[in-house]
Amino acid sequence: MAFPLGPDTVAHLADSYPHNHDYRITSGKLKPSWQLWRRARRIRKHYAPGGKSLLDLSSCKGYFTLDAILARGMQRARGIDVHEPDIVASRAAARHLELHEQVKLDRMHLHEVAAEIEAGTETAFDTTLLINTYPYLFFGSLREEHNYPDHAQLFQHLAKVTAPGGRLVFSNRLEVALCPGHIQARAKDLELDHLYDETQIRAAIDPHFEIETRGKLGKIPLWILHTK
Repeated sequence: MAFPLGPDTVAHLADSYPHNHDYRITSGKLKPSWQLWRRARRIRKHYAPGGKSLLDLSSCKGYFTLDAILARGMQRARGIDVHEPDIVASRAAARHLELHEQVKLDRMHLHEVAAEIEAGTETAFDTTLLINTYPYLFFGSLREEHNYPDHAQLFQHLAKVTAPGGRLVFSNRLEVALCPGHIQARAKDLELDHLYDETQIRAAIDPHFEIETRGKLGKIPLWILHTK
């Protein structure tokens, strides 16, 4: 590999929060932790059949974007996240694996990707991943205060980034009371807690996607959203 990984990057990829995204790179291959391997095996089953592109809307350390090219035969993958250390480490991994021309990893927001697609500078993706991220988009988080307190607006953006005939793999907590404590506190502070529940989320999905329920990913509902 032309671009070596420094010890700090290796350590960040292999052992940092969140640990369900930990992986190592060995002989040009991704070696996920047991927890990530189980998670990825379930998620990958629901990629768009024959899909050649993937967008991960909370790419973290970049495993799913790198795996899409390296092991799933896709032509392009993009990951966005709000945590700069994760973006730096995942970009280094992409360069190390010589995937940096097929993989884009950026610190940016959902609406910015949607705007690029609308402007014609980016193309919508066959498979979009939105895993354990929706509450953070709606309420913001400790890492990023920017939020979208409007389900209809969120799913308008999600419909733009997901190609016609594509799939949005959606696994997220659907009630405020089931969200982490800091999200519950933020929801209360912003006076948005009454706007977040499964009924309101489903209503916003309906104009854009058909919902296929596929059990749970861990303890969280797993839905496959098919573009209308």
